[in-house]
Amino acid sequence: MNDDQDQLAQALRTLAHREPVTPAPVPDLVRRGRRARRTRATAGAIAATALASAAVVLVVGGGGVNPAGTPMSTAPTASAPLIEDGAPRSRSLDARSVLLAAAETAAREPVTSGSYWYTRQRTFQPVHSLPRSGTKIGKSGQEKIPFSATVASTQDSWYAGDKGAPSRTVTGQDPKVAFASPADEATWKRLGSPPLTREKPSTNDYDGQLFHQIGNHRFTTRHLLELPTSKDRLESRLRRLFDEESPGDWWPAKPGFTEYVWSAAQDLLAGPISPGTRAALYRLLAEQPAIKSLGEVTDPLGRTGIALSLTTADNGDGAGESRLIVDDDTAELLCHEFRSYGQSAPALQVTYEDMGWVSGLGERPDTD
Repeated sequence: MNDDQDQLAQALRTLAHREPVTPAPVPDLVRRGRRARRTRATAGAIAATALASAAVVLVVGGGGVNPAGTPMSTAPTASAPLIEDGAPRSRSLDARSVLLAAAETAAREPVTSGSYWYTRQRTFQPVHSLPRSGTKIGKSGQEKIPFSATVASTQDSWYAGDKGAPSRTVTGQDPKVAFASPADEATWKRLGSPPLTREKPSTNDYDGQLFHQIGNHRFTTRHLLELPTSKDRLESRLRRLFDEESPGDWWPAKPGFTEYVWSAAQDLLAGPISPGTRAALYRLLAEQPAIKSLGEVTDPLGRTGIALSLTTADNGDGAGESRLIVDDDTAELLCHEFRSYGQSAPALQVTYEDMGWVSGLGERPDTD
């Protein structure tokens, strides 16, 4: 065996013999979704965050995600502290071993197909400001809030596989507010219980396809299925796309290749790529020494996975930490999140509840 094979064998043995984790009390829908939960955030939700690459984009002209004036998808990261309930366990593997094991798992996936790629995601973001009288959240006249709270909502998306076929998103579902403590909720009530979210369910039908993003390059669902299935060929393709990126299209600066691959992974691992492409991407990530393993953590839906992180220095937009949480049993992406430097609470969390091929708009995968 060569060194890579030795490391992979050791990683697989460790994962196979790791002590079982007691499942968290999560709803049946979420538990079933562990078998299929790669998805992405909408462009509108992510444009205001540091993970803009995980976007749903309807092409109507103009630039892609991460254009000048919006945060870079892998926002600068430094060693932000872990949240208390996400502390790594003592028996953890290095990132390379985790990613090589994930590649082997992904390569064994069966090839599936359908007319539409369906995803279901739930996004969590902290509340940063309150509207003043007559002013909507997100407009001028905001003031900093004296309490801590997080808002969450769910989105379903149907990505057409065929050119010219209609697509759909259903946004703003099940909006919820969670307070950091009873004292925070009491403060909110003393302020008159002002609304913290104005999201409502909305069905949005489009005449054409929704597009996926790699940097500023748009890909149809079928084009994603044509991506290379070997690590070397995929790396060559991504380097070619990276070289074509204009520095002026990134804010505040064009990232390095590692950050570019990491950014692409947030979208690709949540999209309809082939098992071979997913395995190749994990192998490419395994070669990036800046990616670290934080061990086993719990995502916002109570599911356990291995957290991988990428940290960079301040690039002008403030440093922070970007994470991918991967199910080490299935190699599925559970969640991506971002933390600002020095902050334990995430600035953004996007969880992937369900995904898969379906035959028509409005249908959902059979996960039984």
